[in-house]
Amino acid sequence: MGVSFSLPTAIVAFVCATVVVQLLYSRSSARSRYPLPPGPKRLPIVGNFRDLNKIDKPLWLAYADWAKTFGDVFYLEVLGSPMVILNSVKAIDDIFEKRSANYSDRPPMYMVNQLMGWAWDFAHMRYTDYWRLHRKTFHQYFQPRQVPEFYPIQRESATSFLQKLTDEPEEFIDHVRRRVSHAGEIILKVVYGHTDDHHINLAEKAVKSLSESIAHGSFLVDFVPTLSHIPSWFPGATFKKKAEVWARDSTEIRDGPWVNLKKSFDNGTGAPCFATYSLEKFRNSKQMEEVIKNCSGVAFVAGADTTVSTISSAILALLLHPEVQTKAQEEIDRVVGKSRLPDFEDRENLPYLEAVLTESLRWNPVLPLSLPHRSMNDDIYDGYLIPGGSTVVGNTWKILHDPEAYSDPFTFDPERFLPKDGKELAPDPSLYAFGFGRRICPGRYLALNSAWIAIAALMATYRLTKAVDKDTGKEIEPVVDYSEGIVCHPAPFECCFTPRSPEALALIKAGYN
Repeated sequence: MGVSFSLPTAIVAFVCATVVVQLLYSRSSARSRYPLPPGPKRLPIVGNFRDLNKIDKPLWLAYADWAKTFGDVFYLEVLGSPMVILNSVKAIDDIFEKRSANYSDRPPMYMVNQLMGWAWDFAHMRYTDYWRLHRKTFHQYFQPRQVPEFYPIQRESATSFLQKLTDEPEEFIDHVRRRVSHAGEIILKVVYGHTDDHHINLAEKAVKSLSESIAHGSFLVDFVPTLSHIPSWFPGATFKKKAEVWARDSTEIRDGPWVNLKKSFDNGTGAPCFATYSLEKFRNSKQMEEVIKNCSGVAFVAGADTTVSTISSAILALLLHPEVQTKAQEEIDRVVGKSRLPDFEDRENLPYLEAVLTESLRWNPVLPLSLPHRSMNDDIYDGYLIPGGSTVVGNTWKILHDPEAYSDPFTFDPERFLPKDGKELAPDPSLYAFGFGRRICPGRYLALNSAWIAIAALMATYRLTKAVDKDTGKEIEPVVDYSEGIVCHPAPFECCFTPRSPEALALIKAGYN
């Protein structure tokens, strides 16, 4: 996810002229008696543009490397746009939690919001009363006490997942996405009361383009917003052409499912779900209808990749560590038995299985960099100035691979989250895996439950083994590699799913029915 820009002469001239004008309006940092945080040396006008452009690895790894030199809080500046990267739990808690009033804003996100049409997504909205209204509307339906109402849908989707593995085991990632993902059958039914493959496919497509664009600085227009005004035919303006295509998906993902939902609500045939519940509550309010439509679209796409990534990472880890599989299955057999599938009421009695899910969140975090925050006013932290208007990013990957908090952090080890000889447990990754402060993901409870029941049902019924090369007869060793979008997915890998026993096969067929 290293930043890479192609700059024709016309764009270079335009950018330079714009940045010079921006720099004429000096920020408070120039007048402050406090220094900026340390960071790579900045060049005049372009700042750290060349440093970012030379990155040949995922940004979170590059930031982790820079943290070794410059400390847990370091400063970058690109074409006059200030950035602060946080690389420790202490800095993230101090800034995003304890000073959340100043750091709950988002930067403008010109590529994503203005050009790609995602301004309706309250995950990207500025910190305003309009954002608070969206957040409150969403939270009221997805808060922890509401979660048990979704259990029947999650059980049904887990059943479908198990049965599809028997029919088409090679398509297991697709089954995760469609059957148990936050944007598959579960979330469509929770939000709209129905499911359909067209919108599941659309969600996957829309989130892919969003993932490529949302990391701050993925496109030059995030640093030089005046570029958003140049026409798409202008030399070097390929980002405008991409945005025009991607914007169609962002519009349809919100408006498409809503059309049928609104018709069914108006004629009294709408199924119980978030949208119908909220429309009934705020009947005859045009403003709230727009908010509800936005929140429904957000719920639909917000977890499209995150739950898929969590379950996929867990499957990869279990495949690579058969001893972990064995322990998880022995625990399920001991606590639940072999005559039924594990259910939500068993969860507190399956600590090892819980630790497998927890370690999956840590081992390869789905959001290795947090969505960017923005400082609304100048702030002094640890003797350094964080200028107002700075983009502030938490390096989730770095804090979840801190050897002081997680010994041997690159090893998949669920037991680090189990009580042992009075030792203090490692920090819970779920506190950091879903964002920070007031911008933490409000749908995380639903997402984690969807992941838990999928992994629990899978461990109760299947044995995961490495695929075998048909020509050589040798096992195919999965490569632990991940995509570089804002949401990380394991690189494609093969896995064999074999029912553990005739009793397990019967459970697969019966499911949670």
